Amino acid sequence: MNPRLLRPVGVALALSLAALGCGRDDETSSTTTAASGSGESKAFIDPAADCSDYQPTEGVNGDTITIGTVRPTSGPAGIYNIVATGLEKYFEAQNLKGGIKAGDGKSYKVVVEKGDDGYDASRTPDVVKDLVEQKKIFAMVGEIGTAPNLAVRQYMNDKCVPSIALATGSPEWGKANEYPWYIGGLPSYALEAHAFMQYLKKEKPESKIAILYQNDDFGKAFLATVKKEISGSGITIAGEQSYDIAGGGTTEGATTQLAGTGADTFIVAVTGTACPQTLGFVPTDWKPLTYVNITCSGRLSLSLAKGRDEGAYSMQATLDPSNPEDQQNPKVQELFKDGESVGLARKDLEDGVLAAGWGFGVIFAQALSLAKNVTRADVMNAVYSMQKVNFGLMRDDSEATTDGAEDPWILETLRVVQRQGGQWTGVTEMEDFNGKSNTFVG
Repeated sequence: MNPRLLRPVGVALALSLAALGCGRDDETSSTTTAASGSGESKAFIDPAADCSDYQPTEGVNGDTITIGTVRPTSGPAGIYNIVATGLEKYFEAQNLKGGIKAGDGKSYKVVVEKGDDGYDASRTPDVVKDLVEQKKIFAMVGEIGTAPNLAVRQYMNDKCVPSIALATGSPEWGKANEYPWYIGGLPSYALEAHAFMQYLKKEKPESKIAILYQNDDFGKAFLATVKKEISGSGITIAGEQSYDIAGGGTTEGATTQLAGTGADTFIVAVTGTACPQTLGFVPTDWKPLTYVNITCSGRLSLSLAKGRDEGAYSMQATLDPSNPEDQQNPKVQELFKDGESVGLARKDLEDGVLAAGWGFGVIFAQALSLAKNVTRADVMNAVYSMQKVNFGLMRDDSEATTDGAEDPWILETLRVVQRQGGQWTGVTEMEDFNGKSNTFVG
């Protein structure tokens, strides 16, 4: 398949696969139509044009759908193994309730096959190929990491296998025209950086920034947007240091060097355990306004900061299960009830890392519920055509809208939060950036 799938966005509903010569009759066509509350579902993906060997229902056996996920179980990013636990437990809970009702009116149970690549992109292709070719998964859901996902992006798009709710906010996932079988499950890192810099320009317009960034596509994307945002402003970069997560070292030396720059703002754009540990490396005589990226904002992650997270800023797109106020929300109460039904302790359910995986499962379930037929293309087209929906742990004052390559981002409503008394507290109101994420890429 040609990777540059330059299709027009918002085309009319696709013709049935039977009419396109894919051997499917009208009952099982890849046409995606509107589900209740979804608005018109546009056929962004046309498997007849895009796929050389399309297997529309691979991984669907009767009333069971098998999906896959890839995560590290050890090393600096090993904490994200808990994301896969959240994903798996979400589907266990739904299976106990009879499964997920799809747009075809049937209910399906979902089974998760897991692979471990150690957050090593050189290992990811073999792990993913095993899940796709041997385990015969229907879709990949919540795969961890920018570099690992990039390592298999071409393969997954050539195979026309959905990769839904990628556990990374790389701006690369905004290239939906080229790679339509990929869609992210986090806000774009470019959007996150823009939203924080927008706040900083208002509150500290003469800031001197020290930035610690991960030496991969994640960190570099964050850095690029920060540099774009400060152009023409009074904000300057006093120093920047990179961190190689694959190297297995610490950020202590880099943090110490940045502390010596005289910066009054510290941006931590690294992930895994290195992010909260960085806060512990900040010299006690350096008192910058500190920002930690959204992947580092979960309670479990911040517990590794040993109290040094107090006063830090971040972004928030969803409800926080560890926050007493958010715990009163029916969505969080449902999380607790469902999680406890599959053996999760309350403290585990309050962990933001586990809740992220739970949320990725909800995104897949939402796509399934909006897809007229349970085929790979239908599910992808459904997730690319959401119209002002609110689901899972999305905050009540936010909505998700997607529109193919014009708007391939699910979560685009954010607010600035600050760590106070061991809890995230809202600093700004939720702000809707729907349809704008790609414009913030540096």
